Amino acid sequence: MSRTDAFVTVDGTEVHYTDWGDADDPLVVCVHGLSRNGRDFDPLARRLVTEGYRVVCPDMPGRGRSEWADDPETEYSWEGLLATLRGFCDTFERDAVRYVGTSMGGLLGMLLANDDDAVELTHFVCNDIGPVFVNAEAGIERIVDYLTDPPAFDTYAELEAWYRETYATMNPQTDAEWRRFTLTSARRRDDGRVTRDYDERIVAALLSSNADPEEAWGYWESLDLPTFVIWAHESDVLTEPTVEEMLERRPETDLLELDCGHPPGLNVAEQLDPVVEFLAE
Repeated sequence: MSRTDAFVTVDGTEVHYTDWGDADDPLVVCVHGLSRNGRDFDPLARRLVTEGYRVVCPDMPGRGRSEWADDPETEYSWEGLLATLRGFCDTFERDAVRYVGTSMGGLLGMLLANDDDAVELTHFVCNDIGPVFVNAEAGIERIVDYLTDPPAFDTYAELEAWYRETYATMNPQTDAEWRRFTLTSARRRDDGRVTRDYDERIVAALLSSNADPEEAWGYWESLDLPTFVIWAHESDVLTEPTVEEMLERRPETDLLELDCGHPPGLNVAEQLDPVVEFLAE
């Protein structure tokens, strides 16, 4: 089953998403990381379709093909993104869905699962993120550095080389996968140069968040559904102290440990097989 590109308007914002599988099959919603887009889930979606699921992967506002914000401080905030995600899920008119979130998408999943007005989540895959950034200052600084001043290149080949270097700690990808990674997350600027496909203003609102750590842990402890955490041992965003506390506060959490960095690409069998098995439980 091939993907379909679709659009839906949520509270006045046009959201692009890829839609995989039969419309009547159980629904899996996959949400990407801070500066990425829904096409990151192509490998997982292809696999899940063969298992009898429908998979939808939105580009959150300001990313990919979705609309950029008129009011970035509001629309790109955690509250704004949660409202968009809640509305996006509601358009499918399902009583419950399965959820996979990478990095930022995982944090949004925690919020969505605790939102009484949102669709019920029956399964939650949290890919390399925790509720707080304990000992992750270096990782946050690294992300902020490349988000706030994205490079521009004359050719796609140069952008691909930059992606390979910037995401070098991610689990191995083939040449074809790196090419897809680049082509699905690039745009030409007005001057004709090639750059990343996000609004540079996405980072400001997220960095201004003043969430209390114990409040964040409260969202984690309140999760009342099967939860599967993927932890990359070389991750500078999800650190060992955070993982240990996550398991201490929710001992029933399933954990997959990987020998790679942030974020796991969900593109190889050692990652895909456990996710598929968990979603089938």
